[in-house]
Amino acid sequence: MRYSFTALAVAIFALLTAVVVAPALNADVAEAPPNIVLIISDDHGFPDYGFMGHPDIQTPHLDRLASESHVYTRGYVSTPLCCPSLTTMQTGLYAYQHGYTGNDPAARGDRQPWVDHYKSMPQLPLMLQEKGYLSLHTGKFWQKDPAIAGFTHTMGETGRHGSKESLGIGRNGMQPVYDFIDQAQDQQKPFLVWYAPFLPHTPHNPPERLLSKYKHLGHSAKYYAMVEWLDETCGELLGTLKSKGLEENTVVLFVSDNGWPGNDKVYPSELGMRTPITIKWPGKVAPKMDVSNMASNIDLAPTILSIAGLAAHPMMPGIDLLDFDVVEKRKYVFGDNYHHDMLQVDRPEASLRGRVLVSKQWKLIVWQAKQPELREIPWLTKPPSDQVELFNLQLDPFEQSNLAIVRPDIVKALRTELDAWWTPREL
Repeated sequence: MRYSFTALAVAIFALLTAVVVAPALNADVAEAPPNIVLIISDDHGFPDYGFMGHPDIQTPHLDRLASESHVYTRGYVSTPLCCPSLTTMQTGLYAYQHGYTGNDPAARGDRQPWVDHYKSMPQLPLMLQEKGYLSLHTGKFWQKDPAIAGFTHTMGETGRHGSKESLGIGRNGMQPVYDFIDQAQDQQKPFLVWYAPFLPHTPHNPPERLLSKYKHLGHSAKYYAMVEWLDETCGELLGTLKSKGLEENTVVLFVSDNGWPGNDKVYPSELGMRTPITIKWPGKVAPKMDVSNMASNIDLAPTILSIAGLAAHPMMPGIDLLDFDVVEKRKYVFGDNYHHDMLQVDRPEASLRGRVLVSKQWKLIVWQAKQPELREIPWLTKPPSDQVELFNLQLDPFEQSNLAIVRPDIVKALRTELDAWWTPREL
């Protein structure tokens, strides 16, 4: 599946923002911090939105949100798999730092060593308590109980993945979110809503009223309908904020945990790693579609902390995405790619497949010469025979032509930056 989306996306965004007027960012944070809603879609390809130029998928609510937001169309997740990606958002750390490189210990071993290590990491919800925030977790949580991250409200323990209740958010309605917002309002507390529905993730079982709109598009119909189902739930949430008079004092952020379609999940391709990242802050952030600067999920925790009037933890390597001068000066974002299964909590390189550097023009992927010897998973795309891949993303956004051999100068320069970011220990 290939898209030509940039020109159409800009045109759509210009049309939608024609009626939106907001002043530039005000660096002063009010004494009463704003409410924060973080929307995290699940297994969602970066072009698969109306505002990103998709020709068929209808996402009117997310389109409207984008039109009112600062949008980084070149957002990335540092690890294209849900557990490490979500853990990065919670801790503000890369997978090689927080230890969760995959979804499960190899051979379905004991998760407790990873949970114990996770507890020693900085936790965004816990840090927000300093400013009096109440916080609700919904969706996946891989560390058994969201309360250990400092969430003040949860939908119960999740085990390794998510409970029936927590994974049902959105699919089974939004009432737990609305009840939490009411409680926070009653207590006159600022709140964080971690809205992470199991959408458009499989099972692809959309309502028939949505599926019927896409059936003529063949095998993609169910996925497209799931994306619109996600959009509907976001519309309900945003509409509730407005009806309760909370829209003006609530910052809404949007990101996906990793990409789709199919085998690009858990693979460091653009379709696996890239996601739009949007930030809406009425009266503080002017709407803009940024198609050149890069953002990462590693930046979400420091950005949210800054919004709340807090400093980032010293361990956090990300930047504040609302500090536009810093964003403009950023040269690279980084990522790592692992097997689905984890081997050693204190040796992330044991299950490492490759490392990634992305610049405004180039993408470098350096695959490990020795790949982890773990179980074969049918949908886990194997690394290519080329140990080093170099792509010119400006001319080749879907990575069809490996230029590593013909541009060794670029490979050498970028490899130096990649190694400076993280050089794995020898196994």
